[in-house]
Amino acid sequence: MNDLPSRVEMEKFYPSDRIHPAEIIRKGTSIPFKVIKEDPEYVRPVYDKRWHSTYSGGRWSYIPLRMYYALHRLFPAYDIGLSEQYTFQGDVGITFPFFQHDTKLDLYMVVFQTSVNKVYTLGNQVVVAGKPKRNGVEVITITTADLHPSNKKEMLLVQLTTAPGDELDDALIPYVEPDFWLKQKQKSRGN
Repeated sequence: MNDLPSRVEMEKFYPSDRIHPAEIIRKGTSIPFKVIKEDPEYVRPVYDKRWHSTYSGGRWSYIPLRMYYALHRLFPAYDIGLSEQYTFQGDVGITFPFFQHDTKLDLYMVVFQTSVNKVYTLGNQVVVAGKPKRNGVEVITITTADLHPSNKKEMLLVQLTTAPGDELDDALIPYVEPDFWLKQKQKSRGN
């Protein structure tokens, strides 16, 4: 397997028109979010049996990937399939329900060590603002219909920040249209 890309290599995937998170908090759109899992006392494990090479064919045993996940507090994912869900939940080390809706697509965000207060969006960025804390995990969802990226071909930059906009972590995820499931249903019917 290849090593994970460095921060410098990742820069080429960031949106071309980045805005400081504090500016997004001031001028962006506040969007609703739902907390679907909350455990304020959760302590991230140093080791999980799923990460051993003998578990599930070694699916989660790649050490550079384990280190990557240990360094971050924010993990976005879509509710696009059981295989994706299985891999994602094994990577972050917690389980939570994925809900697939016929007419909308949710973006899930696992947030460690932060109590989420607000979510904002502007351009190709989503700012998840909250209060940092020593322990805890929250899983929140937002509806992708609330996102209006300025360039749908570029990645979304999801940033975890303090309430004033100081960045704690970030993650990139491709933009997926809100009607993803509706289109999948139409494909399966042959429409």
